[in-house]
Amino acid sequence: MVSLRSLSLVLLLGTASAACRKQGVVPASGGTSSDSAAIQEVLDRCNKDSLILFEEGSNYNVFEPIAALNLTNVILSVQGNLHLPQDISAVQKIVAGGNGHWFDFAGTDIQYIGNSDISHGWIYSYGQAWWPANAKAGGTGLPNRPHLMAFKATNGVMKYFKSSKPVAWNLAVKGFNIRIANAVVDSVSEDWSFPFNTDGVGIGATDVHVTDCVIYNGDDAFAISDGAKNVVVERSIIGYQTHGMSIGSLGSDAKKFYTVSNIRFDDITVAGGLYAARFKSWVGGQGLVKDVSWSNIRLHNVTFPIFITQTYSDQGKASANRPNNSSVQMRNFKWDNWAGSINSYNPGDGSCASNPCWYNVGLPNLKHNEAIIVECNEDDSCQGFEFDNMRIYPQDMTAPSVICMKATADLNPNLGIDCRNGTYVPL
Repeated sequence: MVSLRSLSLVLLLGTASAACRKQGVVPASGGTSSDSAAIQEVLDRCNKDSLILFEEGSNYNVFEPIAALNLTNVILSVQGNLHLPQDISAVQKIVAGGNGHWFDFAGTDIQYIGNSDISHGWIYSYGQAWWPANAKAGGTGLPNRPHLMAFKATNGVMKYFKSSKPVAWNLAVKGFNIRIANAVVDSVSEDWSFPFNTDGVGIGATDVHVTDCVIYNGDDAFAISDGAKNVVVERSIIGYQTHGMSIGSLGSDAKKFYTVSNIRFDDITVAGGLYAARFKSWVGGQGLVKDVSWSNIRLHNVTFPIFITQTYSDQGKASANRPNNSSVQMRNFKWDNWAGSINSYNPGDGSCASNPCWYNVGLPNLKHNEAIIVECNEDDSCQGFEFDNMRIYPQDMTAPSVICMKATADLNPNLGIDCRNGTYVPL
């Protein structure tokens, strides 16, 4: 009897054969030598109207970065497993030479189709060996760590992208009209070490739909960056020591005007983490972010469920010398239908490598019963905020509280809370 998974692949191949001139099967050495040259040759030869197949049951040693930047009507069918080098110094040398992304794909009508079988179609980066070394290198990460994949497409599809123990950043998405489904990121550490900067999906694209993903990591699960527009992220699970669903950071370049608009997160479960929903922009930044919502969010054991700051800086990069003369403006933000628990007993995560801890800066009297933290930098920089049906409670069963600064009543008439520091009381 033919399995559903096998039938799906046959249908995929049949569709590609009807529409494409070429099918390229990527050969695997089956040993310890690098397959990067063979992979690159197939990508270069079959960069148009083709299906490129990494065969199930094969293991590919991708010991050098791969780039295919002029793809047209190409399906990348990743049914086998891809392995990065385990030699840390060798990878650092390559990255220092200018190769930031280990896989770099760009073009028009691109599909990355992984394997729906949990045993196949993984990218193994062997990041577990890097994470203890991060702590020895000052705490926040070794230099010259690779970004795993860039996917820049006009009309792109990505299904079953699976990343095991990434060194750091996973997937960066740019372009237009992109669909992502069933992505899996496993950055769960097997020891005491923390997986710094293991961002899941970074989105700086227009018209993006992300659904049915599982991301367990140590930084932003979904990071919305400058230029993102019309983005929906839904029906996903994130957790471990995640930094949640983030907008930003924005405004690091004080000379640049940043824009983000029409972003919707819906039906998300956050199973542990430092943050659930976060906005972060820099003092002195410029820009406009509008029409953003986080709806139908379920929480378990999250330190800061909702955290909004317009005074952000990277850990170890103080913003004290930046002039506080502007802010990235926030318009029409909504949080509705939230339920779950605040981490009362073991708040924080392993990313704290400074004193005071970076995520406690400016908040000296934390009790870790804070359901909502809103830090607006100016009296008019936060407008049209709404909180509705928020059922968030500390695990120790104390009353949930709010920290709120400068979300003024006249500019936020439907705020739903009293903007002050104290017990959370819905209005």
